[in-house]
Amino acid sequence: MITPTQPRTLAERLSGAFIVLGALVAGAFLLTALAYGVGAIWLTPELERSRQAEKAEAAAYVAMLDEAHALRDSLLTHDERSREAYLDAETRLRRANQALSRAAGAVPVIASAMVETRLAEERWHADWAAKALAGAQASVAAPSIEAGNRLFEGYRTEQAAFATALEEQTASFARRERRLVAGRVVLELFVFVAVLWLVIRQHRALRDAIVTPVAALLQHIRRIRDGELKAAVDHTAPRELAELAEGLNEVVDALVSAREAAACRDEALSDHSIRLHQIFDASREFSESLNLAYVVGSVIASTAAIGGYERVVVWLMDVDQRRLVDSQEGSATRGFDAPVEVGQGLAGRAAKSGRTTFEGNNGQLRFTSDDKAQVQAIAIPLIVGARVVGVLEARHLEAQIATKEVLEIVEMLATHAATAIESARLHEVIEERSQVDVLTRLLNRRRLEEDLEAECKRCARYGRPLAFVMLDVDHFKAFNDAHGHPKADTALQAVAEVIEGCSRTTDTAYRYGGEEFCILLRETTAEDAMNFAERLRIRIEQRFASGEMQGITASFGVADFCVDAPTPRALVEAADAAMYASKHAGRNRVALSLKPLFSPLAAAPATS
Repeated sequence: MITPTQPRTLAERLSGAFIVLGALVAGAFLLTALAYGVGAIWLTPELERSRQAEKAEAAAYVAMLDEAHALRDSLLTHDERSREAYLDAETRLRRANQALSRAAGAVPVIASAMVETRLAEERWHADWAAKALAGAQASVAAPSIEAGNRLFEGYRTEQAAFATALEEQTASFARRERRLVAGRVVLELFVFVAVLWLVIRQHRALRDAIVTPVAALLQHIRRIRDGELKAAVDHTAPRELAELAEGLNEVVDALVSAREAAACRDEALSDHSIRLHQIFDASREFSESLNLAYVVGSVIASTAAIGGYERVVVWLMDVDQRRLVDSQEGSATRGFDAPVEVGQGLAGRAAKSGRTTFEGNNGQLRFTSDDKAQVQAIAIPLIVGARVVGVLEARHLEAQIATKEVLEIVEMLATHAATAIESARLHEVIEERSQVDVLTRLLNRRRLEEDLEAECKRCARYGRPLAFVMLDVDHFKAFNDAHGHPKADTALQAVAEVIEGCSRTTDTAYRYGGEEFCILLRETTAEDAMNFAERLRIRIEQRFASGEMQGITASFGVADFCVDAPTPRALVEAADAAMYASKHAGRNRVALSLKPLFSPLAAAPATS
């Protein structure tokens, strides 16, 4: 039970300071909110309305000036455009007056000045502008310009007084707003000074009440660290600190018991920590790349290292979700396995069931009492979301003892690997689609620009030959109009198939755009490129010699690389010019670029 002689608690010592501070901050908040409310509800809208009135008044004055100038020009030149300018200025004046009425009509002094200005404006319109407009349109006598100037000068006088009144009103509101802001600043400064004074005062009080007892308690803790396992209690300190010292003795006793239990657990955690580090390092290794071959290689190496497997295969699900394909198919480092049907073999069964499958014992393991089992092969489905994207299969040459912990770690590694492999696959698909034409499945113009840049640099550096062929399907627009877009697309696909069939492994074919195609011929001279283009021309002509697409031919342009102008643009322009030369020469033929920077060979006529 707490007696009256007991020291106050920390809450009791701090509550008084917090009450004063809270009351001070709350009062300052109310006053500041009131000041902001006055500005936001009354002063700022009035200032904004006054400024809008100034803008509207200035717009009205400019419109009046434009009306006067337009009427004078109309009287002197009788030009219809001057009358149109007057009507446009009259429309702007009407809008400005409407805005001015909304913004300044509520203030009596401003409204009176606005009325005087409006009356002067009406006098100028009625006594001179209307008559001048009628005189400019008909043969009646027009009023003199001097009369109009006198009336306009009267309007200008009233307008100047009105503008002055608006400026004074805006300045008055601006001064009030500045005074309000200054008042808020003074109020906030006062609150800051008061809070600072209160904080300094309480800091000194709390230092004596808390810092000194805490320092004594820290000294007792150091003694416990040095072996004195009992701490003295300072009864002059706040009750919380005294209770903390008493509880510290209980903690010391508990620590002695916990130290002995922790020593037993450390040895068990050591092996588990090593396994976790292996998973972390492996996951970081294959998650930092979007290269599918690299990711698969990292997964295989990590799985083999963790489980000690002699053979690891990463199977990937095909597009139809019916077969598993070896992810390293085509790799030069090892032979690849034949595709596996889903449901067949160890990997196929794992893909179909979506669960980890083992070889033998109906796909299940029999663990002993110490969580160990005989394992020769394991297949873990790679699942992303609810979809199986592949299977991780790992094998020993002979059945070996494996712990349940190692198998769980391999399964955990497969979970991380599934996401990394699927990300790499999607990246390859996106990268391929960004460089392949959807209709013809040839490479697109973006890939052409990249390849041309690299090949031109290589040829310029090593002096190797390079040729470029462009072809355009003849009269393709007429064919499209006659047969429709679906048939035209089929024709373009057929042309692309012929091009791919004629191209060598070192050649690359592209769809340049529309019905234009091009082929990059590496290590090829202009003469060989001409022969290639002629063979391709004949193949296209023969391919469309009969059938619904009968009569389709193509015109070719050939250019070879020149070290005097080693740029992709020069090569493309030369081939393009040669292609158009073959079109002008009658189409269905091959032409070589005749530019001086290239070999001067004449166009080769069609021989079919």
